[in-house]
Amino acid sequence: MKSAPILEIKDLEKYFPIKTGLFNQVSGHVYAVDGVSLNLNRGETLGLVGESGCGKSTVARTIVQLLRPTGGTVKLMGHDLAKLSSQELKDVRQKIQIIFQDPFSSLDPRMKAKDIVGELLLVHRNMSSLDLDKTVADLFEKVGLLSDQMQNYPHEFSGGQRQRLG
Repeated sequence: MKSAPILEIKDLEKYFPIKTGLFNQVSGHVYAVDGVSLNLNRGETLGLVGESGCGKSTVARTIVQLLRPTGGTVKLMGHDLAKLSSQELKDVRQKIQIIFQDPFSSLDPRMKAKDIVGELLLVHRNMSSLDLDKTVADLFEKVGLLSDQMQNYPHEFSGGQRQRLG
């Protein structure tokens, strides 16, 4: 028996209003995402591919509810994300993440890699400094980075390493 998809997107739409005139009246819409549907099952990996400006980032931001969809549904493990409270959505966002092709612009160039990764752990878990260092080192090893690189700044990593850092 086949299990339910982890992520189920049905007829996803995101339209942005075009406002014109003195009173900012809506004169039309930009159809950034129009009718996207997909399922992601356990153990699968999904990559969104397309030309610049085709809506990939808008789809990703709408999936994680950084942008609210104009229409359609986004279900994660059977739960409609648009119907979750702010606290429930915060809890869900600990389990999902967007990783852009080159996340360099999202990495603070003044922070060391250890602090970038550790910041998330501090927000979501109460850890001692020693536990934090060990956990970050373990995470680095899991994604193929060396624990020696924890003191590096984002510009000292290759594009692929920055993706793993992100």
